Amino acid sequence: MKFYIKHILLGLAIFLFSTSASGQKLKQNPTLIKGRLDNGLTYYIYPNQMPKGEAVYRLFIKSGSIFEEDSQKGLAHFLEHMAFNGTAHFPDDGIVRFLESKGAKFGKDLNAHTSFNETVYKLQLPSSDPLVVDSTMTILSDWAGRLSLDSLQIERERGVIMSEWLSKTGPKQDAQNALLYELLNKSRFSDRIVIGDTAVIQNFPHLDIKNYYKQWYTPSLMAIAVVGDINPTEIERMIKEKFGELRTAQKKKKVPTYTIDNYKDMAVKSVIHESLDKVELVAVQLLPTLLPVQSEKEYPAYLERVILNRLFNERMTSLSFNNPSYKKASIGILSFLNTKSILLTSVELTPTKIDEGINTFAREIEQIYRYGFIPLEIEKVKKSYLASLKRNAESERPVPSINLMNEIYSDFYVGNKVVTQEEEYNLAKKYISKIDSTSLAKYLHKTADWSKTHFILSAFDKVAKELPSDDNIKSVFSKISKENIVPYQKTVNVPDQLLKSLPKPGSIVDKQYIKEINAHILSLSNGAKVVFKSTDIDKDKITLSGFRKGGLYTLDSLDFVSGLYAKNVIGLSGAGDMSRDELAHYLTGNTAKMLFLIDNSRVGVGGSSNNENLETQFQLLFLKWMYPRIDTTIYEQIKKNAIESYRTTNKVESEKFYKDLSYILQGKDYTNREVNDTILEKELKLECLIPIYNHSFGGAKDFTFVVIGDCDLETVTPYITQYLAALPGGEPSTSYQYKRSARENQDVVFERNDGESPRAIVNLVFQQNRIDGSSRLENLRNDILKALIRTKLLKSLREEMGMVYSVSVSAGSAIAPEPLSRQTIGFTTAPENVEKLLDRTFKEIEMMINNPESFESELADIKMNLIKEMSLNIQKSSFWSSFIRNTIFNNETDWNYVSNYNDIVNSITAKDIASFAENKMYKDRLMVKAVLYPKGYDKTGDKSK
Repeated sequence: MKFYIKHILLGLAIFLFSTSASGQKLKQNPTLIKGRLDNGLTYYIYPNQMPKGEAVYRLFIKSGSIFEEDSQKGLAHFLEHMAFNGTAHFPDDGIVRFLESKGAKFGKDLNAHTSFNETVYKLQLPSSDPLVVDSTMTILSDWAGRLSLDSLQIERERGVIMSEWLSKTGPKQDAQNALLYELLNKSRFSDRIVIGDTAVIQNFPHLDIKNYYKQWYTPSLMAIAVVGDINPTEIERMIKEKFGELRTAQKKKKVPTYTIDNYKDMAVKSVIHESLDKVELVAVQLLPTLLPVQSEKEYPAYLERVILNRLFNERMTSLSFNNPSYKKASIGILSFLNTKSILLTSVELTPTKIDEGINTFAREIEQIYRYGFIPLEIEKVKKSYLASLKRNAESERPVPSINLMNEIYSDFYVGNKVVTQEEEYNLAKKYISKIDSTSLAKYLHKTADWSKTHFILSAFDKVAKELPSDDNIKSVFSKISKENIVPYQKTVNVPDQLLKSLPKPGSIVDKQYIKEINAHILSLSNGAKVVFKSTDIDKDKITLSGFRKGGLYTLDSLDFVSGLYAKNVIGLSGAGDMSRDELAHYLTGNTAKMLFLIDNSRVGVGGSSNNENLETQFQLLFLKWMYPRIDTTIYEQIKKNAIESYRTTNKVESEKFYKDLSYILQGKDYTNREVNDTILEKELKLECLIPIYNHSFGGAKDFTFVVIGDCDLETVTPYITQYLAALPGGEPSTSYQYKRSARENQDVVFERNDGESPRAIVNLVFQQNRIDGSSRLENLRNDILKALIRTKLLKSLREEMGMVYSVSVSAGSAIAPEPLSRQTIGFTTAPENVEKLLDRTFKEIEMMINNPESFESELADIKMNLIKEMSLNIQKSSFWSSFIRNTIFNNETDWNYVSNYNDIVNSITAKDIASFAENKMYKDRLMVKAVLYPKGYDKTGDKSK
């Protein structure tokens, strides 16, 4: 049961309606092994084969910044960093080096996070080698009680932590912090912000961090969890052996409990800064914390709050199509720090209609608080939710290990019982009928209270004069409960069927077998092709996707802007004779879905369903393909909002910086220009949208559909002939009208000193107007180079120099409309460090090129990770669908690529990558050194300028 509440909207743990629910304890999922060692450590073991050959590990600790003394502020987070800097069995950076040698990737497969009241260490590793599993358990036990906390490593890490602090500064962070402090409501939490006090970080005695570790990393506050393709008996033996000897420091001392008080009044706080990019009003009401769902007695409250949050989303989505006087709005009940519940509403306001937007928003939220929801909304949400639970309960599709780990997190930190999907479905069936408009309205009347709500208004300085005063905001929401507001009304005529009549079927004119990937290619009578691959990777799921060369680059320049909006306007307008609402209600509880896409260089479709709704999926594609619809109200609203957004959005300097950087790399033309209000008025045309859509999808000739899923060809063939082959053939226009202009090969320095934060943003870009060899090999070499550069720079710029928190490296290529390859290195740092870091970056690249032997070990680790990732990818239907589409689109029909992948990767040598790096970064390329310095910063040292 997915009671996992972090980042998920939930509600109050009080009974929301009268029920005779049993107090009987819920039965734990029998596959889960849960136990406790004599020293108080809790453990969880869940054998699971999705994906095969991998396990997910967690070390959960019920401790964070909240337990720090005044002299330790920031040390809980600092300690988390130190876990990767030496343990009893893995000195210095031995953990990272060992895990990367086994195919792990730092950040993705090994990571950690610290919060106010929790610290979590995360590993995700291959599990087929017992020695790797044993070493992984040793790492977790070392983290739990055997950190080295070496003095030299502590001193080196101070700079890294300060760089992380710097990376999280700026006006947007200030606005977020204002909300955070309001939520913390002057509690102890508000004086224990996780990043800590910079004075402490820079100066704390080493004994302070050791004392925190000794006191709070204690077995009685810990849990070890292992989920995946493992031997549970062996894992349990390892846990007892490796963790049983840890001694608890909290046997006699009671662990303190800290709370956050509810608000007692209405209050308003404003945050105004020139570099904020929007105007937003957030309203927060603090509520009692949730009760854990341990017995059937607690389940009805959980169920009703899930339904309630879905109803909130349904209502606000529906209202967004009524041309509101604000940009967007939301409402939900959240869990916060597993300590409080929050009734949170927010609205992004249109700068020219701030007062009107606040009033409209207030009335819409008050309408919900006063009247709740209508039966039409409730029944739709209940039907959809119950159908989803039923499918999960009846499906043989395995649950990914990471999802199961989330449920274990909830069991340890919240107390929510981990139960089977069948049990949850049975509980929902039993109690969902009790949820109705009366019970929901009764709950909202008891809960929502404007007089105990705090508001945070954030805005950019240009609209400061237009902002309402604190008293005006209070006045609006103080009086709203007395306003004359009528109940919400909505009617929808739900159709009986998608298609009025079945189309005349086409036929399959040729069939070929692709042995290498165990798939068939079917040629249809209308000139389209279908690639079908049967697989039980995703039980009872079939995906239907497709593509053809084309897209926005095939349009005339005058149609480009209309092309940008065509798929959104038509996609939101319904299809055939059905409006968006009618189609949505018809599909409620049905798994079929289908999206149409118009990309730059291709057009496509994508959808999925289960076997029961397979024909509906094909019908939905046929309906949207043949009968596109435009709701003029939707079109007018989208166009008006786009124009209004351009005129009123505050364009911050970092946004302008990246826009101008893109012009240096690509040139400036109609495909990447700023689409201003004048262009929108002139070039976004209603009468062009359907012709553009038909230009993209009118004929099916040369379209390739890919059907992958848990069914056989015999089952799907009737739907292929009835719907896909029935599409008109036509003569599609797939020639690109747009030609990318090649950029001159040169070195460019692009610097500005008007950034909105105190840090410098650095980007080093290498670009080539060519691809060397096949697209696949180019991208593979780019992937290796990207990983190698990041590994080298993290070690030098972060670990050795301590001047950055992280380094981002991206690399990729494209063949359309012309070949292009690009590699980008990026980081943020103190402005005075920029040149030193750039110099070191170039030295690292030159070392790689001139001395390939220097990165042999890192290359071996990277290749191991790539091979591991492929072993996981081939267990995903989405991988096969993407692989087939890209293979055909790029005209690289070597179907042996996947089966030969390990050999291809292992054949790449250090000299190959050194040569590739030299070719990309020093030969026939454009190089741009782009730096955005803080506003007024002077590189010569005079910061007063």
